[in-house]
Amino acid sequence: MNHEGAVSGKLLIYWLVTIILPCLVLLLPVNEIMTADLKVFLSITLAAILFFIFEQVNGTVVTILLPIAYVLILGVPAEVAYKPWSMSILWMLIGGFLLANLMEKVGLLRRIAYKCILLTGASYKGIIWGIALAGAIIFLLIPNDNAAVPIAALAYGICLSLDLKKGPEAAGIMLAAAAAAVLPSCFLFNTTVFLFFGLGEAATGPMTVGWFEYLYRCFPLAVYYVALFWVIVRMFGRNVQLNGREYFQAEYEAMGRLSADEKRVLVDILLLMTFIFTQSIHKIDVLWGFAVIPFLMYLPGLKVADETDLKNVNWSMIFFAAGCLSIGTVAGAIGIGELVGRIAVPLMEGKSHALILFMVYVAYFILNFVMTPMAINVTFALPLAQIAQGIALNPLALYILMNEASIQVVMPYETVIFLIYFSFGMMHMKDFIRFMSVKTLIHLAVVFLLLIPWWKLTGFLAL
Repeated sequence: MNHEGAVSGKLLIYWLVTIILPCLVLLLPVNEIMTADLKVFLSITLAAILFFIFEQVNGTVVTILLPIAYVLILGVPAEVAYKPWSMSILWMLIGGFLLANLMEKVGLLRRIAYKCILLTGASYKGIIWGIALAGAIIFLLIPNDNAAVPIAALAYGICLSLDLKKGPEAAGIMLAAAAAAVLPSCFLFNTTVFLFFGLGEAATGPMTVGWFEYLYRCFPLAVYYVALFWVIVRMFGRNVQLNGREYFQAEYEAMGRLSADEKRVLVDILLLMTFIFTQSIHKIDVLWGFAVIPFLMYLPGLKVADETDLKNVNWSMIFFAAGCLSIGTVAGAIGIGELVGRIAVPLMEGKSHALILFMVYVAYFILNFVMTPMAINVTFALPLAQIAQGIALNPLALYILMNEASIQVVMPYETVIFLIYFSFGMMHMKDFIRFMSVKTLIHLAVVFLLLIPWWKLTGFLAL
């Protein structure tokens, strides 16, 4: 069979699995546990998740049709299926993407990166540590991974400018950039965890977390962040003789003084950070700050943004998040969380919270090979939250660990962000797998030797 025929056969299998498995769910007998509504919900949701996994249909199309299917087929009220659009998390994502786009547009991302690299020496080792420092600073300004793609393009440009070919040296820079774009979320205020709050709200009720509290709970993971860049230097740069100071100095000087637009963006960021840090005073969900304050840059005085910047927002991700959140809201409305809790809680009773978190961690690592992290999260966030409530495990601790476990991958295809960095073609697969394997082992050790004991010590692990 030729390659095209093999691909077609593969797609046929994907379609058959996507159609047959949800139909088999519908054939299950109705009983006290498997109610008629539950069967329909599981069938619709399983079909959507299989579409996400196999990617036969554009993901945005699937997430647009998913809540419609809940309304028309399952019969849930539209206000339940579309509740995510009234939640701050979606509007935070829109504002966050806009802010990241504007930071890239005015050159602020490049300025921060170049300055950090110059401060750390601009040797190969200095570039790696400069990227680490820049990643932490950028994440402080935009507390999610919205800047991941611009940082990837920046790292790729650095590799080209330093005449690095595909190989270990370039791999080190690209992997350092990937870690810097994503992993400050381990210990710095991370808006991604609010997605879990929305998914599990039916079990936990409304939840929130402040900037300082997040840092206080998660600062042991800063050890993990620092350790990774030490590993990158040792793994990819031990014998590299490279000095990029002349290049980075020239690039930095060519940018000149802070432009008026850069200053306006910085003022907007200062307003946003002030809003975040004063949450204990104004008592407003901090995500609404992300939803509103970036749009001030369309107004006179702070005007930097135009129509193009709004068009460049990653709207497919917005619809994807909305569709995923609708799974949680509908599941809560038909009582799936309570059902799972009644079944699973008796099995979990008597087991330590640390052991349960370890089981969740291992399950995530295995499931990452066959499901996207988002698909795992939307499938298990509500059931696990219900179980946590039943065994007096703090749902916030559970959500933080779930978020951490979701990015412990060893293959590029397992998560979109790392796939983006790999797709620039500057690293071999063996280098990617080698680093990601070490990264996961370090994370596992830090979480269960430092983070969990810290949570126990501070009384954060139990309700």
